This record gives sequence, structure tokens and C-alpha cells, in this order.
Amino acid sequence: MIHMLPEETLQASKDLKAKALLPVHWGKFSLSSHPWTEPVERLLIANADEAQLVFTPQIGEVLELSSENKTVKWWR
Repeated sequence: MIHMLPEETLQASKDLKAKALLPVHWGKFSLSSHPWTEPVERLLIANADEAQLVFTPQIGEVLELSSENKTVKWWR
């Protein structure tokens, strides 16, 4: 297996003491049998306590890592 599941990705970011997590490979194309929003939705459910800062910018959106995460759940 070459990919981590969303929950594993979240745990890895916590284990590495990352300041923020920017999930990738989920918001551009439907390349799997699951809905294209499922990975980010699962990640956010796993992070329900918001212990990890997660950035979810729209495609092409400028993201300033030094500022507070103000990204909305645009895919809904």
C-alpha cells in the first residue's frame, strides 16, 4: 500500500508534532470508487476535537501559513 488513510494521516501529523496539516490528493479529481470528498470528510471527523490545525484551501486559493485557518468547507 502506498497511501495512508485519512485517519492515519491525521495521526502521523500529530505524531510528528506538525503545526498544521494540509491534506492533498483529494480535491481535484474523482479517481476512486469512493466519493471525492470522503477523504477530507473522514479526516475532519477524526479531528472533531480540532486538536490539529487543518488547512483546506480551494484549488488555486492562496494560503498563508502564518495566519489563522479561515478556510470554509467549500466542497459541501
